[in-house]
Amino acid sequence: MKKTLIILGLISAILSAVLSVLPVFKLAIFPGILALLCGIGALILAKKQVSSTQTIQLIFLIVILSFSLSLYKTIFTKVEVGNTEDLEQREVEKVEEAKEELLNIEITE
Repeated sequence: MKKTLIILGLISAILSAVLSVLPVFKLAIFPGILALLCGIGALILAKKQVSSTQTIQLIFLIVILSFSLSLYKTIFTKVEVGNTEDLEQREVEKVEEAKEELLNIEITE
């Protein structure tokens, strides 16, 4: 059971670290929480069996790094909206061109 929790925790922690680097960094929270839960479970089992906790500490380290990177990107990433006036002007021009094309169409019966 301990090995299963450690493997699942490592996979989740690595997935969380990968997602925290990508543009979808806000999704890194879900595998990070799963890795934390697996790490806590494995830590409890390791304390009962009095065995090594180095890999469990690695899980916690990776999760902390991915959470801090996600938090950094959340705070310092600015969402920039482009110049909407140009887009609105292009849209109006396209509508006018479409109207002109419709007026120039000759319907023959």
